[in-house]
Amino acid sequence: MAEKITVVVIDDHSLFRTGVVRSLALDDAIDVVAEGSSAADALALARKHNPSVILLDISMPGGGIEAAAQIALLPCSPKIVMLTVSESDDDVMRALDAGAVGYLLKGVDAQELITAIRIIAQGQSFVSASLTLKVIASMRERTKEKLIDHLSPQEEKVLRHVATGLSNREVAERLNILEKTVKFHMTKTMRKLNTRNRVEATLIARKEWGLS
Repeated sequence: MAEKITVVVIDDHSLFRTGVVRSLALDDAIDVVAEGSSAADALALARKHNPSVILLDISMPGGGIEAAAQIALLPCSPKIVMLTVSESDDDVMRALDAGAVGYLLKGVDAQELITAIRIIAQGQSFVSASLTLKVIASMRERTKEKLIDHLSPQEEKVLRHVATGLSNREVAERLNILEKTVKFHMTKTMRKLNTRNRVEATLIARKEWGLS
């Protein structure tokens, strides 16, 4: 039997939170293990339950982005997803910089929410379709020359694997290198691409190399 995707839902609006929990319950592969309403709850529940995914609202008490930054530092950090009404370019980029790998708008329907959770749990990123162009447009200005062409062969190999949704550990196993070497190459890659996080680098790789 496949291991369930465990989820913690954090939102200070109890009625909305209940709706999210009921939506996720439609998929037998997803198990909501805890709920909370603040940044403090988010950190405590992430530590207690070690979930696969944690859903955060940006505007909750204590701040969702601030919570994301703290949760991302945990030894076994869950995949962080923002579920919010904010379409602000600044909020999107701040959330991704804080460690979020998903950014969803609260108008999302149940099936899209479930699909996003499944994709993110597999190690990939997910940004609501209406925001994808905003994310790309908000990236730092790049020269007309393709920066991706300046990656070394090993950096390109690592990025191609990361762009398919593999974790650093999985990439290390595929390439028969150390996990810290993968992190080293990704740090250099993000610097060369002038990106601030893995999600941006992944979006560029998928666009330039036609990856899905």
